[in-house]
Amino acid sequence: MSRYPAATFTGLGLALSLAASAFFFWAWYDRYLSRDFNELGRFYDAECQCVYTTAGMVWVLPAGAFLLLAVGLLALVVRRTRARKPSAPHAS
Repeated sequence: MSRYPAATFTGLGLALSLAASAFFFWAWYDRYLSRDFNELGRFYDAECQCVYTTAGMVWVLPAGAFLLLAVGLLALVVRRTRARKPSAPHAS
């Protein structure tokens, strides 16, 4: 176990939020950006006979939220790391 258990949980939260953000960005790309929608906001896939709409845009919301969480946790880790460093003694 780490000497600083809060840092371990913060690092784990950072990794999980980055993984979740990557998954939701992939879902956003797959459901929205990779399609060529017509002027009505629809895409017809003849192979599977499915109609996709521009509602796939909603996948960017959790992706952005998890990315903001990861940035916040990273800032917290950096702040804690800098606060923990011992300062060099000043020569007087």
